Amino acid sequence: MRLKDMHKAIKMKKHNISEEAIRHFDDIMLLVDTDCAVTEPRFVEKMDELLTEEQRLLLWEYGGSCRGGETGREAKKLGQSLEGKSLGEKIELMSQNEHMFKSHLNDDGSITVDCFCHCLQHRFNNPENAKSSSAYGCAAGAHLAIIKSALGVKLKIKSIDYPQESDGKQSMTCVFEVID
Repeated sequence: MRLKDMHKAIKMKKHNISEEAIRHFDDIMLLVDTDCAVTEPRFVEKMDELLTEEQRLLLWEYGGSCRGGETGREAKKLGQSLEGKSLGEKIELMSQNEHMFKSHLNDDGSITVDCFCHCLQHRFNNPENAKSSSAYGCAAGAHLAIIKSALGVKLKIKSIDYPQESDGKQSMTCVFEVID
């Protein structure tokens, strides 16, 4: 999770987050440089407690988890190689890439992605955090950024389906809406 980006997004007027809620996040951010292992779970807990589902999804779209590494580089390369292909062809080819995610194009034009995020294992050792929609939203935001790069389309999170009882090792399913 990129806490500083998330904190910046929370303060944006367009996300309609109350001043009282912002103060809670400001207090958490005072600890960010001292103990991130404590700060991230607190941040997620406050997101669950103080924000609506809609607000959380918007924030994850803006500043979801890590976006780099091997998967990010592979997404950029794949995106360049897929130029000129239809969205259906792009999704099929993306699903065949060992660094990408199994995906399919839905009848309504949205994209369903079955994915996993390693962050859930090591970041949220508290079992309660593994049940958090915000914890999975973090992963959805990262996958959104990677898939946007690979497919060359604008996306928004439509839904996230995650295991209610999890140790952070199970996969999740995200549905992304294609934005024209």
